Amino acid sequence: MPVRRLRVQGTALDPRRREVIHLSVAIGRFFEALFYAILRVAGVAAGAILGVAVAGALLFLLARVLIGRKK
Repeated sequence: MPVRRLRVQGTALDPRRREVIHLSVAIGRFFEALFYAILRVAGVAAGAILGVAVAGALLFLLARVLIGRKK
């Protein structure tokens, strides 16, 4: 095969031609963004639950100390 017939994949011969994102790439990017959005929401929810648990534990310990002083 002559070298002049080889084309590098993704090269545009016409500079006015616009690149087209194929449907499989678009679907892949959509599901990737969806996956990361779900992980972000899950991380925020887990952080909020952990924060409430730590605050509850601190309030419990503070209440024990204050009740223990009265005796």
